[in-house]
Amino acid sequence: MPIKVAYDIANLGAYFNRHDAMHGINRVVDEVLNEICKRDDLEVTAVALDGADPLNDNIKALLFLESKKPPLKCEFNYTFYAGPGLTRVYKAVFQATESGAVDQLRALSLRYIRAALYRMAHYRRVSFAKPVFDLKRFNVFHCPHLGLPPKELTGDLPRVLTVYDLIPVNRPDFVNDHQAAVFRTLLNRIDVQRDWVISISEFTKKEFCERTGISTERVMVVPLAAADFFRPVTDPDVIAATRSRYQLPEGEYLLCLAAPQPRKNLAHLIRSFFRLLDEQHLPDTYLVLSGSKDHGWMYDEILAATESSSKHRSRLIFTGYVADEDLPALYSGAAAFVFPSLYEGFGLPALESMACGTPVITSNTTSLPEVAGDAALLVDPADPDELCEAMSTILSDHSLREELRRKGLIRAAEFSWKRCAELTAEVYHLAAGGKWA
Repeated sequence: MPIKVAYDIANLGAYFNRHDAMHGINRVVDEVLNEICKRDDLEVTAVALDGADPLNDNIKALLFLESKKPPLKCEFNYTFYAGPGLTRVYKAVFQATESGAVDQLRALSLRYIRAALYRMAHYRRVSFAKPVFDLKRFNVFHCPHLGLPPKELTGDLPRVLTVYDLIPVNRPDFVNDHQAAVFRTLLNRIDVQRDWVISISEFTKKEFCERTGISTERVMVVPLAAADFFRPVTDPDVIAATRSRYQLPEGEYLLCLAAPQPRKNLAHLIRSFFRLLDEQHLPDTYLVLSGSKDHGWMYDEILAATESSSKHRSRLIFTGYVADEDLPALYSGAAAFVFPSLYEGFGLPALESMACGTPVITSNTTSLPEVAGDAALLVDPADPDELCEAMSTILSDHSLREELRRKGLIRAAEFSWKRCAELTAEVYHLAAGGKWA
């Protein structure tokens, strides 16, 4: 008999239809869902139990699931329900397009209706959105995002939680107060005697066990992978079109894909790049910084670094958000991907760039050496000398570039979402009382 899994996609519902939704944790939740639904030993039902806005997240999670092409072998089960009337209104509003094809009056009406429903869900959800989560239907509940429902909702159902990092408690200077509070709530809800944990790296497992005191036997390492569309782009016309789309000048460029957050160390990268330009004659070399500002904060240091050299300011290119379909070409066109992050639970962009055949410079700290292996140049992310030297070497040594390209492709192939799903299924078997497969 297959294990009946309740897989929480509340976060995918919360971000449904946002153009920049599929990044970070959301990408992981989606990729794992795609793969576990293919397995014969699992019967997967999508739920939205751990959402901040229960009715809203349930409707939008259902719409997300219905939008999958091709459809997944996966049902959706309401975990909060407000009756057929209000549910129909919610669904109609969120399904309605607000494109230019809709006249302005109707678009305006939809916006007002949506705003009203948001307010109702936020202020009155307890009165009309009732929990209807049927524990008896399932063998395991899995929350693959940053949250865990209270025990009143999950009862004695075995729970699996995916933990990505411990940044909010181990490096609170890298997050805001709200993020730290959310994470503390998560830690307080974990039952270290009964819950099971998936960690995305050995580094994160070690930190989590040390912080919580949970047995190492209840924490399983399940590495992530690059999505299948991350492959080398060899067509120069495709690369040229992508460069034109994001207004990249002619010449070589170093690429960094990261939200503007303190731990991504972008100010240090900018200062090191400016120093490299001061020390060497590189008239046609640029640093391209990509990432949505919507997922960043604490911009002051980055702005100060950007303005620190008026002579070289034009060598920085900020693209903002880059669509998934453009990422492989952007990676493939780069001389190197530079990722001097101070703290990563895994470091997926480094793996994605390797899958595209792009040489990688990254940090020798936290989880990044686990991901990179011997397929990247590893540097101390706090040492400008090391970062400058690594960028200089990779720009001048074309044989090294080819070696790192080859090693990176081999390294990236060692990770797959299918393998991630296999290991995840093994955790489900453990949690449901079976043996480690």
